[in-house]
Amino acid sequence: MIKDRYNSRLLWFYSSYFRVLQKIHFRQISVITDDIFTEGESVLLLQNHFSYYDGYWSMYLCNKIFRRKFHVMMLEDQLAKRMFLTRCGVFSVRKNSRDLIESLNYANELLQDPGNVVTIYPSGEIISHHRQNFDFQRGFVRIAGNRDNHSIIALAVVLVDHFSQARPEIRIYLKKYSGDRTAEAIEKAYHLFYQSCISKQTE
Repeated sequence: MIKDRYNSRLLWFYSSYFRVLQKIHFRQISVITDDIFTEGESVLLLQNHFSYYDGYWSMYLCNKIFRRKFHVMMLEDQLAKRMFLTRCGVFSVRKNSRDLIESLNYANELLQDPGNVVTIYPSGEIISHHRQNFDFQRGFVRIAGNRDNHSIIALAVVLVDHFSQARPEIRIYLKKYSGDRTAEAIEKAYHLFYQSCISKQTE
């Protein structure tokens, strides 16, 4: 696997660059949540994966809501083409390989630190945000179900709409998960949350 090699200056540059793109390409970004994420616990962020910008939305949540250090799991073949991202908190995972366990263990290691956020995209691939039900990759429960890291599990759904404007608006719906830490329970809760977000988006 490819581990991250954090560089705060490069992360600042990357974040600043995407803030400029955000202002050019998007009209507004809003985080919609009723929950408060207090310090003292790491955060495992489960987020839908539908666009080039998904890593930026995760970073945005880290900076604006969680106020913790950003980490995200990325497919190894994709990260190998963009090695500079390792300096921004990105580490690799290779599905259906022996390295998969190493990546999951590394994610758990990061979550031992209450100052960290680890983002994973449970779909394991980019899919349309119009698709509300998708299978979770089984490996994620090795992280979510590990109580040794004492992490908060946060569910995030990112949706895009133009409404009556030329530039689209980004809405990030965010919820703290508090149920059983089993694959079935978390997947069901995420899909129910996703459906509720679609309902709110279309009101």
